[in-house]
Amino acid sequence: MSRNTTPERLAAERAVLARKLQRMSSELTSNAVRRMDDTLPWFKALSARERASVGTLAQLGVSSFIGWFTGTLASTNLTERIFSSAPRELADALTLEQTVELVRTTIAVVEDSITAIAGDNNVRQIELRESLLRYSSEVAFAAANVYAQRAENRGAWDARLQALVLDAILTGEGDDTVEARAAAAGWKLDGGIVVLVGPVPTTRLAAEVHAAQIQRTARLASLDALVGIQSDRLVAIISGVTENMTIAEAARPFVAHFGQGTVVAGPLATSLIEAHTSASEAMSGYRALSLIESPSRLLMSHELVAARVLNGDSEAIAPIVATLNSSVRDDVRATLANYLEKSGSIESCARALFIHVNTVRYRLKRVHEVTGLDPFDTNDALTLRIALMQARKLGN
Repeated sequence: MSRNTTPERLAAERAVLARKLQRMSSELTSNAVRRMDDTLPWFKALSARERASVGTLAQLGVSSFIGWFTGTLASTNLTERIFSSAPRELADALTLEQTVELVRTTIAVVEDSITAIAGDNNVRQIELRESLLRYSSEVAFAAANVYAQRAENRGAWDARLQALVLDAILTGEGDDTVEARAAAAGWKLDGGIVVLVGPVPTTRLAAEVHAAQIQRTARLASLDALVGIQSDRLVAIISGVTENMTIAEAARPFVAHFGQGTVVAGPLATSLIEAHTSASEAMSGYRALSLIESPSRLLMSHELVAARVLNGDSEAIAPIVATLNSSVRDDVRATLANYLEKSGSIESCARALFIHVNTVRYRLKRVHEVTGLDPFDTNDALTLRIALMQARKLGN
């Protein structure tokens, strides 16, 4: 800039440039959109509506530069004027990097037109070029602020949605809106769902870190995770569990992210609405851990049925009672009762019932096949014995 350029002359030159820019604004906008189409590969992939929105954004960029250049638009208003005026779907479709590319392309088109705008006047050309440089920097910062704020708002909104979904699953008050909220939060709804309940890490900060690690572990395994803290419990809802995975296989990678103690996994649920059953059983099992001597790091809720019943969850035994009554013959059920409650051995049971020992073995094996509980396993035997007692209590 010439040292002889007075503030008055500079203001006059800027006024001339502003008028010329205003007259050429439509042409500059069209040229900018054309150059985007020629130089930005991802621009061609946008829908017709999104491309039209980009044209509007470019036009706002040019008109905002004119307002900024003449001093009628403060720098602090750039964000509101340009980016807040862009359609919501465009902001969702473009990354920050792509938005900055759009701004740079528009500014480059204006810069290439400096001679056409300013003529051969060196003072006008220098002033316009320097102003474009400052303006492009401020717009880039404004874009970064907008995307940062949107990311923060989106994160807060997602956290709120996830909290609502988690609460609905745990309370069993879910309906069709639960799946809609989960989908809005970006949660995958395909595949089975398993709920894990375990101890919270030692500090709140540690809990938040481990919650994030659970979600990262899920992504690495092509699963999804919803994590929350309920009092002294850390709850992880894992979705995307496939049919060829056991519950233990699905749960094991996440166990390390819980606090010290036992993690309980509920049964596989086939939908988000049914996930309450998995959560309820996992919670029941976790509450009953105090009745178990030295429990393992990971337990399935069905391994804790006896403890759950003794801890007050009488419904935990109901499916086993129903299976014994509906799918096990009376003589098989009588053999099971005699073996568990009186005899204590196959031979003693056979003598008491006047049957062959192989018949006892066959009948007890049949119980295992039907119920999934092995009468020869100490824990399963206790569960089966409680189930027989409950059946008698109910008059069956």
